Amino acid sequence: MGSVHVKDVALAHLLVYENKSASGRHLCVEAITHYGDFAAKVAELYPEYKVPRLPKDTQPGLLRADCGSSKLMELGMKFIPMEQIIRDSIESLRGKGHIS
Repeated sequence: MGSVHVKDVALAHLLVYENKSASGRHLCVEAITHYGDFAAKVAELYPEYKVPRLPKDTQPGLLRADCGSSKLMELGMKFIPMEQIIRDSIESLRGKGHIS
């Protein structure tokens, strides 16, 4: 699973568009994790929600990676970390009344 903030997606588009040395495909993710890692982080940050506990390795064979987008990082991309992505997502959902 690759998480990415919508602000990072927009910035990645600009970096690739404006940089003549950019070529080929670019993977735009902050990191590659398992669903279980993501769920555990949500549960840690928001214990008031009943987040299901998943096994540590929810996708056997998937390798975790801290830098899923080295090509974008070489262009100067600094990704918003997964913790902040989760916080911004939860606050947005709360603000729109989708969760309380």
